[in-house]
Amino acid sequence: MKKLKRRATTGLMLTLLLASMLSMALVTHVKAQYAVDSQTVALWHFDEVNANDVTPDAAGNNPGTLVGPSGGPTPMLVDGKIGKALNFDGNNAVYVPMRFLVGFPPPHPQPIYIPVSTSLDIPAEIKIEAWINVKGFKNVTYNNVVVKATRASAEWQNATRIYGLAVNGIAQPEDGALVPQGVLRGYVTTDTGGFNEIVTTEPIILNQWIQVTFTRSLMTGIHVYVNDIEQSVTVISGVKNPVGSIINGTELWIGHDAEVTIDEVRISNLASTLQIATAEIDIGPNLLAAVVIVALIFAVTWLLRRVIQTWGIHSKSK
Repeated sequence: MKKLKRRATTGLMLTLLLASMLSMALVTHVKAQYAVDSQTVALWHFDEVNANDVTPDAAGNNPGTLVGPSGGPTPMLVDGKIGKALNFDGNNAVYVPMRFLVGFPPPHPQPIYIPVSTSLDIPAEIKIEAWINVKGFKNVTYNNVVVKATRASAEWQNATRIYGLAVNGIAQPEDGALVPQGVLRGYVTTDTGGFNEIVTTEPIILNQWIQVTFTRSLMTGIHVYVNDIEQSVTVISGVKNPVGSIINGTELWIGHDAEVTIDEVRISNLASTLQIATAEIDIGPNLLAAVVIVALIFAVTWLLRRVIQTWGIHSKSK
């Protein structure tokens, strides 16, 4: 009996020790900053803002400028999920230029763009991650966490959304279905597939830190995750697995039109060089069939040549 008690006590102690170690590991994971790896193209910790209202990109390519309405406040540095974060009031944002639009000088019929940093042009597979704490819903459709856009004029209304993750601010019918307030929206625009968007079926909870992730895979399409758990979604525009390459843009915004605190924003390019090349080449079914036929012809020709050579050598030997 005493041996059984000792074994039970030992087992209980081991269980408690293991649970404690797991808890510490989980806490360490949650509190750890994102890190720059081989796939990272931009990472904003939002732990500091320089005197010129610039917050650095840990990857070194895409510093963001804090902007606000004319005469109004820029995003405030506050306590975040991990260290500091930026608090957005629905009228300010972080602006990351990719190409400067310099107008329509004659004789050019199209606007002229000056490249700044094009690392955020990700044609194939992309991942957007962030910690967010939504304080309320602004009365607009897109309460943006991250949005990459392109435009041909100075007005934001003329911008085209390219990829991004947002919170839905207005409950409204879209594509025959009601999109509830507070659900997450994820989307990409591709050169051959157009605009494609999904929304989650469950809304987020206000005043609570959550980790949100949006991905586009060439194999499985677009997805949204909350705290690393994939969410059920509804397609409200285009398809869930769009074809083609994600188009280029002129700028990226963080926190635009959103009442939210945002921390640890990371954007990654998940595709290899081969995947990017494949995504950018749309050979079509007819050309593919032609390539297969030509390959077969070459194979048959090579085989016949070998047969003839073998027959000739065999004839000479006689």
